[in-house]
Amino acid sequence: AVGALAMNAILIIAALAYFNLTLTLPGIAGLVLTVGMAVDANVLIFERIREEIRNGHSLLASIDSGFSRAAVTILDANITTLIAAAVLMQFGTGPIEGFAITLSVGVITSVFSALVVSRAIIDFLAGRKLITQLNMFSIIKPNTHIPFLQKRTITTACSVIAILLGMGLFTYRGSDNFGVDFTEGTNINLVLRAEQDINAETILSTLVSSGFSTPVMQKVGAGSEEQHNHFLIRLSESEETPAFNADESLEDITVAGRVQQSLASLTDSAAPEAVELQEVQTVGPSVGKQLRNDAIKAVIFALIFIVVSLTIRFEWKYAIAAVIALMHDVLITLGCFALFERQITMPVIAAILTIIGYSLNDTIVVFDRIRESLQTHRGRGYKLIDILNTAINETLGRTLLTSTTTLFVTVVLLIFGGDAIW
Repeated sequence: AVGALAMNAILIIAALAYFNLTLTLPGIAGLVLTVGMAVDANVLIFERIREEIRNGHSLLASIDSGFSRAAVTILDANITTLIAAAVLMQFGTGPIEGFAITLSVGVITSVFSALVVSRAIIDFLAGRKLITQLNMFSIIKPNTHIPFLQKRTITTACSVIAILLGMGLFTYRGSDNFGVDFTEGTNINLVLRAEQDINAETILSTLVSSGFSTPVMQKVGAGSEEQHNHFLIRLSESEETPAFNADESLEDITVAGRVQQSLASLTDSAAPEAVELQEVQTVGPSVGKQLRNDAIKAVIFALIFIVVSLTIRFEWKYAIAAVIALMHDVLITLGCFALFERQITMPVIAAILTIIGYSLNDTIVVFDRIRESLQTHRGRGYKLIDILNTAINETLGRTLLTSTTTLFVTVVLLIFGGDAIW
């Protein structure tokens, strides 16, 4: 599995190089996350192999059957995600389009790595008797019967309450939910050249006294010389045509220039040049509105095509259920963002699109098992609710494993990814 994941990462980097795409810090995080999520296919295969061994088949027969049976589920899940990526590529703009290209490459390489590379490695080891048996630890014991659907009334009520509270808070915050990518304003990444540590409160009070209405700021890093007095500042003021000219009046220079003049007194030399601008992002009201509309349109079209694709592959009831499940996950996430007063930027939109793909993948795995169980138990007097519970229980080990491995990846990104990934 790890060998296949390493090959997957190499193929993604090679494809990005082929398409001349720049690997930014969020792009690297996306690469790490893609590799972390790609292990899902290997887990599906190994779970199927374990089932075959448990049913008394030989090792080689179990490997062959495990890959064959898992391939259907893997292709179902990834083709749907690929369709969503194609829609985003068509209707998205800028970062969304870039994300869609990276997602498409990641889906294709993940499927190839799982079904071809890992199969080649395992066949090689088994064929040369380097592995003669597979002793697998089971998180969920066979014949586990947790009555999930009997609890649906209380869990649905909890979800609805959580979504209503979250969306109520989201609506209450209004434009404060959106970062500079979607609203009028300026984001400035700067370093103050001063020996002493300058705290955020001093900078905020200085900016307010200089006429800035609602400055928001964050200190980058702590303790290292490289990130000494390094700040991210968010201002509601914007300027469409930057022009750095110290001879102009205060009203005629850019927002960034005003910030330099305002904070110059806090530096050692008291000169505007001592306020070093690392990056300045400025978005006018029309651009922000257009980006917001493009993002919404891309997601809506993606959902429509997901419904069509799942209706063809399963039936319309499955498609509606899958969309409800992924909208549940997205709305819960947006509610948490509003609760913790985080802002939605383009990288966050990419993260939400990743959640859509991940939720869809997870749901289709269960759907595939339900379809298989319906065929197996048809005409035997089983109730639908029992078949659904059985399908969820049979895929529970895989769900916990893949969720845990992806959680490992996101926690690592959270700790080591820095402020841009946070």
